[in-house]
Amino acid sequence: MMTKTYIIPLIALLTWMCLPAAADNVRTEWIDSTQVKIAYSLTGNAERNYAICATPVLTDGQGHSLSLPGAVFRSKANRRYVERGRLYGTEQPAVTREPASGDTLHCEQLISRTDVPWLWQGPVRLDVQREREGCCQVEEMPSLSLGSFCYVPPFVPRMADVAEDTGKAGELKTDNPVLHHISEYRPYDKTRILRKEEGTLYVHFPLDRSLLDHSFRNNASTLDRIVELTRAVMEDSTSSVKIIQIVGLASVEGPQRRNNRLSTERAEALKSYIQQRVPTPDSLYECAYGGEAWAELRDQIADSDFEGRDKLLHIIDTESEPDRREALIKRLDNGRPYSYLKENVLSDQRNSGYLRIYYDYVPDTAAGIINEASALLREGRDEEALRKLLTVKEDRRAQNALGVAYYRTGQAQLAEECFRKAAADGNPQAADNLRQIEAIREATDREIQR
Repeated sequence: MMTKTYIIPLIALLTWMCLPAAADNVRTEWIDSTQVKIAYSLTGNAERNYAICATPVLTDGQGHSLSLPGAVFRSKANRRYVERGRLYGTEQPAVTREPASGDTLHCEQLISRTDVPWLWQGPVRLDVQREREGCCQVEEMPSLSLGSFCYVPPFVPRMADVAEDTGKAGELKTDNPVLHHISEYRPYDKTRILRKEEGTLYVHFPLDRSLLDHSFRNNASTLDRIVELTRAVMEDSTSSVKIIQIVGLASVEGPQRRNNRLSTERAEALKSYIQQRVPTPDSLYECAYGGEAWAELRDQIADSDFEGRDKLLHIIDTESEPDRREALIKRLDNGRPYSYLKENVLSDQRNSGYLRIYYDYVPDTAAGIINEASALLREGRDEEALRKLLTVKEDRRAQNALGVAYYRTGQAQLAEECFRKAAADGNPQAADNLRQIEAIREATDREIQR
């Protein structure tokens, strides 16, 4: 693709381009960002018997330079003199263009980015170095400036399809495995080892207490996260909460009847805590009262290595009555294994296991529209894509594609607003589009200041 350079507003910068030269004697065409065609005009007015040697030179102010094909402008007398010399062998044959004095020579030079990469890295000047040549002497003349130019990075929109109708819950699920689609629903049973299930969030309680204390252990961060996730999914129009599953547990310390009551009260305490902060009906909650956490205890003992470990496992596996099982554990080896459990294990089992938020998707037509519009943008059907995107302009997922459509249809300010919304929402393509726009703006400002 080849584009010509004109003086155009920033909103129209959509392809490979360069700002116009400071004078009309240099023009550039950038070809697929790999080549540049530089067009310039040379004029020389030589006095009688003299010639003007003109050599265009590109410089970037950083020590780089490149000489381009030049010309020798000869007066009539000088031309006759040189031609006679060539005829008789006293002058070298012509090795460059030799227009007549006063003529204008139009030149073009194609340069590869591979050969001269610095042309793409900042402002470049095109000057003409001149010499005045007579029959017996050569004199340097002041150089002339033909103009300057600066490569401006193209705006290459980055777009991504809406992968699926995941809604907010689907997005959050990536970093929060406590969220599950309703198709993955599992009812609670006492054989489950909650501590080994990915994403389980625990809220802890002091011994023999069911009052939820925000400041106890690490409850503060856990409770805040629970409320944050619940609110995010409840407020999202593309997701629907189906079940909030809470499991109340108690340690094996004390009578089984009391511990069963504690597990119930702890599950209800967590439910009330969430409902006070996020309006949710009772019908969404599935509170499972796990009672004494024997399955959790056995699993932790099996994963540990301490004196009496195997004897404890034998008691748990062979004694079916919970209160008697606890009594046997306390008496084992004068209470030494039980002391270890109190110090290292039992405190983790006085909790409500906040297991899962199960969600479903709300029928989502916006995702399909955004994907269709993105395909149109890739085909260059920008106006058509914009009309589609305007029908879902309130959807946050549409903002990046909408920004591309606005930009391509000459509405740069609206485009930037959309890119900023999408970037703030974590869209990497939008963030890259903003960086490109800023690079174009900086290059434009730099050239204007020259």
